Amino acid sequence: MEYVSGVKDIVKRALKIPICISDGGIRCSCIKRKCMKISAATIVRLHLYRDGFQPDYWIWTEHREVMPTVETTGGSTSSRIVHHEDQLNAMDEMVFDAFRPYRDVLDVNTNMGNEIFVEDELPNKDAKRFYDKLISTNKPIYEGATQSMLSICVQLLAIRSNWHVPQKGIDFVTKMLKSVCPVPTCLPDNYYQATQLVSKLGLKVEKIDCCKKGCMLYYKDDNKLSECKICHSPRFIQRRTGIRKYKVVPAKRMFYFPIIPRLQRLYASTESAAEMIWHHENKKSSNVLLYSFDGKTWKHFDDVYPDFASDPRNVRLGLCSDGFTPCIQASASPYSCWPVILTPYNLPPEMCMTKPYLFLTCLIPGPSNPKQNIDVYLQPLIDDLQ
Repeated sequence: MEYVSGVKDIVKRALKIPICISDGGIRCSCIKRKCMKISAATIVRLHLYRDGFQPDYWIWTEHREVMPTVETTGGSTSSRIVHHEDQLNAMDEMVFDAFRPYRDVLDVNTNMGNEIFVEDELPNKDAKRFYDKLISTNKPIYEGATQSMLSICVQLLAIRSNWHVPQKGIDFVTKMLKSVCPVPTCLPDNYYQATQLVSKLGLKVEKIDCCKKGCMLYYKDDNKLSECKICHSPRFIQRRTGIRKYKVVPAKRMFYFPIIPRLQRLYASTESAAEMIWHHENKKSSNVLLYSFDGKTWKHFDDVYPDFASDPRNVRLGLCSDGFTPCIQASASPYSCWPVILTPYNLPPEMCMTKPYLFLTCLIPGPSNPKQNIDVYLQPLIDDLQ
């Protein structure tokens, strides 16, 4: 009865959180769903009664509970105060967590433009560009408002993702918001503008042209080539000559998500940074294979590279390709792309196998011949890791 009473009390409190009100439900923190799915209060209670809470979820960060104050390297503590009643702080929390290495990001109502940076705290070029963009987009849309342009854009993207709303539906919602807002210029015109604003504050993606037969990438020194240096296939789709000018279109293109900034994000968050040495602190002396670090490959690697193994903060990655066949002839239904995903094995199993900690690093176009070398497409990833 004490457990049942506690579950009811937690769900009742969660229903009062602004983010749960805007989402129309609660992130279910049961052991199976692990805050990855939004459900109604009755469903959440049922799951918690039946399955129990996910392990080690003592601070409800996914439900906007504040992380404890953390000592910084300079000996001072963060003075950031989070007000649960203000929905904008949910956005500030994300930004604060992601860019913690540079400087504490203050609340949205704080005049960040007048902040004086100490000489040894000056942000680098990337962080300065981010702060300039953040200041312009994370201010209240009008005096007394509880939303900023950034928070509204992120919520629009969340609506499309959580409930599979078509793009035209999001465009209609943005027009409706602009019609009732006193300052319509502070809102996005459509879904495209919302994605553009959020993407500038997030992690970038690189588009790299490649040979249509998979021989090479037009990358680095080969960026200006117009044909493949191996099979001499043209780089761009041939178009008929005429009066009208056409934009050149590559015959094949891959998408690369740079791994370095994504690895930096793991150490930018207090939650994931503390877990990045989990593999070192949880090694057992028994001969039972419980995790990757108990395997012969892991131990052999430590013996070959003792300098790397001596620092537990060094990142160990596993490339995941299960379920995808690189040869089109061996596939029952040909596919248009092949995702390459990396898993950080530093993290505990329940974290490294959840979506936020899986890195989609490449989207490789579907193979055009059975002898295609997949390693060609992984060259940008290999260069970054080296």
